[in-house]
Amino acid sequence: MSRADDYRAGRAGAWRLRFLPARWSEDLQQRVLALAAAEPRARHPRTVEIDGVEAGEKLFLKIFHRAPRLGAVKDIFRPSKSFRFWRQSLALAAAQFHAPTVLAAGELRRFRAVQRGFVVTEKIAGRPLPEFLAARLRQGEAAARKRAGIEALARTIRRLHGQGFVHGDLVASNIFVAANGDREIHFYFMDNDRTRRFPRWLPQSLWKRNLIQLNRLPLPGITLQDRMRFLRAYLGAAPGSRRERDFARWIEHRTRRRRRECDGVEQASFRELMRWRGMPQS
Repeated sequence: MSRADDYRAGRAGAWRLRFLPARWSEDLQQRVLALAAAEPRARHPRTVEIDGVEAGEKLFLKIFHRAPRLGAVKDIFRPSKSFRFWRQSLALAAAQFHAPTVLAAGELRRFRAVQRGFVVTEKIAGRPLPEFLAARLRQGEAAARKRAGIEALARTIRRLHGQGFVHGDLVASNIFVAANGDREIHFYFMDNDRTRRFPRWLPQSLWKRNLIQLNRLPLPGITLQDRMRFLRAYLGAAPGSRRERDFARWIEHRTRRRRRECDGVEQASFRELMRWRGMPQS
């Protein structure tokens, strides 16, 4: 597990850098900065796969662009997205959560305004949750194993929130799953530039937003019963308890609203609304 002290601070022209010396090189730095400089400005970050220092090593480079309007003003007075990503990844690892190791982070400022940034992370030997579920569905996953995985994910997210973390965008594709056969399963939290950590004593309800984000879209092989199983494990509530019923109704209401606002989809039956209909055609 890497710590902040393991990283070296440096500069490359106007770029400010933080990097792991053992996993970094002048050649890799030049390639990363060239890609970051050449990337056309866009609203959303772009992630590309690149070669690492070691032969055959694959890494991910995520390039951040200048935030629009108010975000750009805020960035004058706070760390850039790239450095926030780096710091939150370290904080997650220190709290015994899985997150990709950041090999390097960099920011480019002009008159204190962030112009561009990047992070380089190791490649995870896993796949996004929707792809993992689709593969298990094709293989005919045993019901008991699926239930165990759902409950393990619920407990992991409950512990995440219990430690004061709120993920910036906890959609299913931002959870990577790495499985070691049938014995072990690990959940990796990706895209942590907007993840925040609050004092554990500070009452806040942002964790509810994470549950709506995760619950918003249908997932391969996941039924309403599975969603209730997840909620029960997350809440630590007894089956059929009033707390579970009340929160399930709230989740359904908010999920319907998000599907209508974001996807333009609405069904009279919540079961139909959340039914998996297969991968979209390319």
